[in-house]
Amino acid sequence: MSAIGTKTFFFFSGDQQPHHYTLEHPDYFQHPDLRLPKRGITLLYGNKGPGSLIGAAVRESAASGQGVCFADVKVEIGEWHNNKQKLATFESCRFLNLPLRANKEILDDVNQHWNKWLDVEFQPREDFPRKPSNRMDLLDRLIDLEPYKHLNAIAYDANTRFGLAKFVTVFNLDAILYDEISVIPPQTKLTLALPQDS
Repeated sequence: MSAIGTKTFFFFSGDQQPHHYTLEHPDYFQHPDLRLPKRGITLLYGNKGPGSLIGAAVRESAASGQGVCFADVKVEIGEWHNNKQKLATFESCRFLNLPLRANKEILDDVNQHWNKWLDVEFQPREDFPRKPSNRMDLLDRLIDLEPYKHLNAIAYDANTRFGLAKFVTVFNLDAILYDEISVIPPQTKLTLALPQDS
């Protein structure tokens, strides 16, 4: 079994960091129009953006007086495939990194579903996953479909105040290796929860 490494951070008030924190609505300086999925927890992935967002979190903490904690979270993904993902491989490799690690068949299939759902809402068509979308909540529909329902996590480009970053939404919370979550500073126990409507 393989695992991917993801990152997150959260702010807190006061001099003492909390003993326990539940990450539900992450603030990654995402664009205000970006709608994240509700059926998974969203973290940061890869090298695109997380470094600058973590630097931005440090600057935000210094400017606002809030404390900030960082965490590494590992997610089990089944068998890692070195080649680009195909629709037929989702049952073995349960992680899809859009758009770079997906073949043309996947890119076209996701785009077809995406625009069908946007058409129903009388919204403009998009070129997702080849280009970023603000409607990442549509992933909640995608994971109901075969073969996407076998995926533990889907990564995608997202617009933030500091440019593009790579987000990953983990839809199978049982795939999170909770015993290996590492929080810095280490005094806080981190729990991940599905976002509830505020």
